[in-house]
Amino acid sequence: MITLYGHIPAWGLVDMSPYVHTIDCYLRMAGIDHELVTLPQGDLTKTPKGKLPFIDDNGTIVADTSFILEYLKETYGDPLDGRLSAQEQAVGFAFWRMMGESFYWYLIQMRYRRDEDFALYDPFWEIFLSFVPPEKRAEPVRAFRENILNEFFYSGRGRHSAEDVEHMARCEFDAVATQLGDKPYLMGDTPTSADAAVYSFLIHAMRVPFNSAIKDYGNSIPTLVAYLDRIYTQYYPDLAEESSYVG
Repeated sequence: MITLYGHIPAWGLVDMSPYVHTIDCYLRMAGIDHELVTLPQGDLTKTPKGKLPFIDDNGTIVADTSFILEYLKETYGDPLDGRLSAQEQAVGFAFWRMMGESFYWYLIQMRYRRDEDFALYDPFWEIFLSFVPPEKRAEPVRAFRENILNEFFYSGRGRHSAEDVEHMARCEFDAVATQLGDKPYLMGDTPTSADAAVYSFLIHAMRVPFNSAIKDYGNSIPTLVAYLDRIYTQYYPDLAEESSYVG
């Protein structure tokens, strides 16, 4: 069985990371047996590339969502994308990349830019910093946020005003909605790997407790709301039964 290493469940979602969520969703859609486990103490120094997710497939270690996807296709076949034309695969690949390399930064704005949003992480520090005495946690938390915001700035997104970033997010929501149209999934009647990525990043924007114009815009598009509900109900019935889905 494949072991997928992630952070922790949060906000009614299978993991607090959209990247971990993407691989978990792909594995579910592809029908590949796996177990999602929490990285012990969240110690990223114990991971192959200092980040999550990574998988352990009976001793074969693969890190990074794109490399994991390639490995899974090579090892277990391509049940989701194999039916697509070369052009459709190219479109799907572009949406996969857009989520991980561009849309990701809108989630960073939602979570880290404002004090009141970052404060929603407070309950998790007891888990991630369990090895640090409570009275000494303030500095590593501050440094963590500063590091993320520095990455945000140097990516280019953080150089813009919050309003400009929200505008960029709306453009990407619109691109997804246009591609989806009135289809159940991005490429037609059945899901593809692109759906695993798009769903995972959209749900981290639209169904989390961070108040944002980005969240509001995504939820204003009925086809995207229905898309999330469709995939959540079909592939995450275990979570749906818990009624912890954040609207």
